[in-house]
Amino acid sequence: MIKKIIFAVLILAAIGVGTGIYMWNKPHQKVEDQTAIMVTATKLAADYAANEKAADSTYLNKAIQVKGTVKETETNADGGLMVILQTEDAMIDIQCTMRDKGVQVTKSTELSLVGFCSGSGITGVSLTDCVMKK
Repeated sequence: MIKKIIFAVLILAAIGVGTGIYMWNKPHQKVEDQTAIMVTATKLAADYAANEKAADSTYLNKAIQVKGTVKETETNADGGLMVILQTEDAMIDIQCTMRDKGVQVTKSTELSLVGFCSGSGITGVSLTDCVMKK
């Protein structure tokens, strides 16, 4: 009986280790490989302001192509560029953390970015792993 229990525990441990190795080596999702939901910065902010739960079901963890005007740029703690797009709501901005650190963006320019939506926070709606769309 004890041998069967030890055998079962070893099988479960092997399955757990195998799953862990698979998840660790799983390729990172790239936004370029996804079909993006196209939206303006103003519409994205308005959707989150109107109903955050409904907006999350539409946008959260999905590729979003957002078009808007650059309000400002900042450098984050990792030395990466964060582009902040302006909206009609002064309390909600769209914060786009760029994947590549060498990206040059000028204030007041209109551009289109693609990234994964991370949802809404205190300072606005966040997009991560963003790249410029031409």
